[in-house]
Amino acid sequence: MIKSAVLFSALVVATSAVFAVVPATAKPLSRILAQSPLSPADFDTMRAAEAALYEHANVKVGSSVKWSNPQTRSYGVVKVTAKQGACVSLAHTAHPNGGASTANVSRRFCKSASGTWLLSQ
Repeated sequence: MIKSAVLFSALVVATSAVFAVVPATAKPLSRILAQSPLSPADFDTMRAAEAALYEHANVKVGSSVKWSNPQTRSYGVVKVTAKQGACVSLAHTAHPNGGASTANVSRRFCKSASGTWLLSQ
């Protein structure tokens, strides 16, 4: 459960950098979520798509997984953009609320010595 909370928080922070149009200041998580066009359920769906890629032992650069959330109509794709050692770089293209506009988020995960995947960027 702690791993999910950490990943969710990291995705929110990474996403807020993409969506925020106000100067960078310390904001509570509730405000960051309120300003994001993606819902917490969208983030959960995006994380599941990420895990399907980085947890696959033989994932290759260019592999992708589509995701969608019928409740919010948000959808997107996450694609492996690089692999280096025990790290996998991913790029999200999301369509919040089923709209034509897109939101792009890049993230990198590395497998620790204990076998846990950790967000590194």
